[in-house]
Amino acid sequence: MANLWYLSPSDQDGNIGINGYGTEMEQMNLLLDAITPHLDRCGVTYFRAAKSTPIDDRPAEANKMMADYYLALHSNAGGNGGAWGPIAFYHTGGKALAERLIQELAATGQKTNRASSVQSRPGLFELRAPEATACLLEVDFHDSAVGVEFLTTRRADAAEAIAKAVVAIDGRSWVPEVPVDPRDQAVTWGLFPKETNWNGALTRQEAAEVLVAFKALLGRG
Repeated sequence: MANLWYLSPSDQDGNIGINGYGTEMEQMNLLLDAITPHLDRCGVTYFRAAKSTPIDDRPAEANKMMADYYLALHSNAGGNGGAWGPIAFYHTGGKALAERLIQELAATGQKTNRASSVQSRPGLFELRAPEATACLLEVDFHDSAVGVEFLTTRRADAAEAIAKAVVAIDGRSWVPEVPVDPRDQAVTWGLFPKETNWNGALTRQEAAEVLVAFKALLGRG
């Protein structure tokens, strides 16, 4: 039987970062948007907490579902601009997940000046309340320029690292993402015929046809 992962992105819409970061809630949901396609591709079963579900209600929801793992995603603050890097908090059986998350993030070259990136914190609500194996990941500091740079411009790297950790702990194999050939995509969208000579130049007529097809594709034709 497959494991069920309960994924809980921060709901802190009043926790605002620096340098255009926006809110913790917004950024962690964007991060989860980038994580879930990897999980789908690798066959991980998960439930994503709704934005409208307060954090206080999420452990009970996960317990009702009999989730096997509970992963909370947050960004950190309180370093006065001088702290950066990930911290993974765990309770009881969550240590292996916490360690793997930090290992995968470190492999991206993420900068850190944390003395201890894996910490036991059994008193945290999102760790003690779920019956599942639980981990709370502070991906980086949003009150630090270094942290915000990683959280925003390197979101894809963070998402892949977190997904790799989940896939590994779930006991599955990582399935690499297959790049989409832009020519195949253009044919699928109907912008070019399948027999297109990709090395040839477009005539004005052909360019006009592509533009018309593209406008129709956008729903404005």
